[in-house]
Amino acid sequence: MKGEEILKWLDSNPSIQELKRFAKSLGLRVKKAMKKKEVIKLIKEHMESAFSTTDSSSGVSATVQRREEKDLNLPKTYDKNKLVLMPVNPYVVFAYWDFDQRTRELMKQKAREGKAVIRLYDVTFIMFNGTNAHRTFEHRLDELTLDAGNFYFNVPMPRADYLSEMGYFDDEGKFVSVLRSNVIRTPAASPSTSSRERWYDLKNKKRTVVLSEGSLIKPVEKIRGVTSPGFPSGQGMMAQGIMWEIFRSGR
Repeated sequence: MKGEEILKWLDSNPSIQELKRFAKSLGLRVKKAMKKKEVIKLIKEHMESAFSTTDSSSGVSATVQRREEKDLNLPKTYDKNKLVLMPVNPYVVFAYWDFDQRTRELMKQKAREGKAVIRLYDVTFIMFNGTNAHRTFEHRLDELTLDAGNFYFNVPMPRADYLSEMGYFDDEGKFVSVLRSNVIRTPAASPSTSSRERWYDLKNKKRTVVLSEGSLIKPVEKIRGVTSPGFPSGQGMMAQGIMWEIFRSGR
């Protein structure tokens, strides 16, 4: 809608619901308790500010669209050294990273030399010092992967703690760490056996934990044994074994 069309529509006495719906489509913040005159004033003020920077013949919707497109143009890099690890599911973790200019040039040079790597360590129940991981998983990085800024690791164990490092091998073949991530834990691969229920009261904003009324673990099923005549249940196989030994010995 153009500016003249919007003013004409406002003069046609639209309902408060229509006014609020139109104001929200312009990206305006509409309060629930606002009256009709207040919503009209909000729309007109927005039109004045929009048309002061754009031609009066252009539509308000086009102005809003340009503003949204500008917000979506996120920078490719923030020029900060960062390596972040996130769990995806019990058997996959996700790593993403960013570099400052100096580190980016260093890692690209090492990638061209075939020496840049990203590592994943299993650090479950240990204080990691760089060399005491239970297991180490490693992947060589090329320039394309570095520019992509992310990588997925397949991991063998659920409910395990993992930590990632990115670096390179020096001339002596020793790993040099450049970035280190946070520690994450992968979720379990089976339903929880906990008997606790966690509740959140939205009105009072309180969390409570209570014991479940019913067991989440099914009772153990009993298997019936094979019985022989004259013996109690469960002792038939033992009795047959005794009779076989007597028969073999000839007693």
